[in-house]
Amino acid sequence: MREELFHLLLFLAISLLAFQRANLPDFYEKHVYVKGTVVGDVQVEEGYTLTKIRVEESEIEEIEGRKALLKVFGYPPFRSNRLELLGNVSVRNNRVYIWASSREVRFLPEEKGVRDFLIERYIRTSKDKEATALGLSFLFGEPREFLPSEVQRSFLSTGLVHLLVVSGLHVGTVALTLSYMLPKLWGLRFSLVGVILYVLFVVPHEPPVLRAGIMISLVILSILSFRQPNTLSILLFSGSVILLLYPHYLFSYSFWLSFMATAYIILTLHDLEGSWGFKTLLASLSAFTGVSPLVGTFSYLSPLSVLLTPILAPIVLIYALLGVLSLFTAMSFPPFVDLFNLWGRLFEGVVSFSSHLSLHLYPSVSSGEAWLLSISGLVLIYFTKGAWKLLPLLFINGWLLLRTLA
Repeated sequence: MREELFHLLLFLAISLLAFQRANLPDFYEKHVYVKGTVVGDVQVEEGYTLTKIRVEESEIEEIEGRKALLKVFGYPPFRSNRLELLGNVSVRNNRVYIWASSREVRFLPEEKGVRDFLIERYIRTSKDKEATALGLSFLFGEPREFLPSEVQRSFLSTGLVHLLVVSGLHVGTVALTLSYMLPKLWGLRFSLVGVILYVLFVVPHEPPVLRAGIMISLVILSILSFRQPNTLSILLFSGSVILLLYPHYLFSYSFWLSFMATAYIILTLHDLEGSWGFKTLLASLSAFTGVSPLVGTFSYLSPLSVLLTPILAPIVLIYALLGVLSLFTAMSFPPFVDLFNLWGRLFEGVVSFSSHLSLHLYPSVSSGEAWLLSISGLVLIYFTKGAWKLLPLLFINGWLLLRTLA
């Protein structure tokens, strides 16, 4: 408990530091130089083009590293995903908006790395182009906007969109697969190297994958040091490292949803006995409960995901395994790529069928109410034992149901 308290205090201190470093006042500046990378779908509207970029360089240093909504007046052909421009920058509620004329946008030569090489090989090797879009999102963390609209709607409607976010499932599958390729200790070392390479060079550095990468790496290092890993301390430490490196993630829903879901799973399953099926269902319920208050502030909830997640778990695990094996062959071995796509079709089909059964709740909770529910639930679960851990989960979900009916 002393170790967990230390890491909690460290996390709170670094969160305060991150707030001071990343909290931007609202402002509007004209004729600002910005250089960035396109990270979202390009949408052509009447008179302008919309997309998201990650700011790499700017005269305003405070916005570097952040995502921004870019609005270009006109229809410039996006010949590259890297660009520079001279435009107007606005910050409202820590969100960055950029406006520019198409005449002020210049596209730069693409800087291709390992990730781009693997994506290109996958696209060339793949015979099923429709399944390729899902594979790019699932394995490489490509924006979900690149998926067909009906596929996006199916994942959103069922509440299973989190399965497309590169996180613990993907990183854990990389670690598990590689660990069995060599004898135990060497297998663990091999998996550690594989996890680091996957996180650094294959997927975008988003909060869920960074958290999963740091946590799994520390768990492996603990096992190699013959120590019992304290997963709650490791979670808090990983959060501290992420906020130290990327302070603006403090205002990212992605960071907090990933953090809360993992914290609820860790605390609920701690010292709890039961079958694999029971624990999988309980993990799904606890993750849903952990994120529901926050999700309820800006979207609807899909309770069906609590049942669908454990049902889909074998399909998703095999899909991830086939993806890792394909990565291991540099996406160049057609049988693995074809199997990966075929399984992706099955995955997509089950989600599409399930979307017709979805039930949506609209709790309409305030931000303060959401944080109070989430944090109080964590505290109660931490101090309860056994089946009593279910009471905070039931209370939170019951409260959200009442807020929906009110």
